[in-house]
Amino acid sequence: MGLKYREQENALPDNAAHRPLDNVYIVGCSGFIYTAASIVSEETRPPSAALIVSAGAAPFRITVKGKALSTRAAVIPPFLARGLGAHEVPLVCFHITPGSPRYAGFRALAPGGVALLERDCFQELDASLEALYQGRLEPALAPAIYEQALSVPFRHLTPQARLDPREPLIRELLERRRDLTLTELARELGTSYFWASRLMSDVFGMSLRDYKSWQKLQRVFHLLHSNRSITEIAHAAGFTDSAHLSRTYQRWFGQPPSYSRNRNNVRVMCCE
Repeated sequence: MGLKYREQENALPDNAAHRPLDNVYIVGCSGFIYTAASIVSEETRPPSAALIVSAGAAPFRITVKGKALSTRAAVIPPFLARGLGAHEVPLVCFHITPGSPRYAGFRALAPGGVALLERDCFQELDASLEALYQGRLEPALAPAIYEQALSVPFRHLTPQARLDPREPLIRELLERRRDLTLTELARELGTSYFWASRLMSDVFGMSLRDYKSWQKLQRVFHLLHSNRSITEIAHAAGFTDSAHLSRTYQRWFGQPPSYSRNRNNVRVMCCE
């Protein structure tokens, strides 16, 4: 399902004129690009895989299981508990969501850990990364840059896990039938309930229940920059209430939905 956003063009208040905005470039259901001048987050477990690249000369720090890794480029698999320390370090973060055909591939590159890359691997993208970070890249060009950046790790890293050939079929079923139960999924795959549950964990790194929570968040993204209240958005997306939505969003993304929808903090651009 493609998600459509419009660039938020509201003028910034005078006291924010010199403060860099975060930028979000939405590239359909496959993922998004998030840029920020500074990110310092405690441990989070986002459902998306991530390719994080420094837009400048300074390194950032990823903390996993108490161990800090300093780098200027890294692949992070989904659901890996980690902290991110990038105080005044400009970052361009390419997020690969469960709906992306590249999702399983990025899980295989760094299962259960972080894969570090040399920043020079992205040298040919330097101008584009700077334009993304500044929020000056033409939105229509972002999907091509997104795909170009995501291809880089596969030229320099060896997958550490095998891909299940049933992954495209499972994703197609889950996207086409949002109310699909585990029993029905097992029937479609010609396997048992137990093995259908095992396949969800092996292929996506999450349960069917968590996958459906992600699908709700996709709906949230679609509505977050509308004029609806957080409570209205929560109900429309299938969450119990705004507190349930906020807890899920904060747990997976390290910031409340109120921050992401604040036009003085984040500039959101549609990429078609």
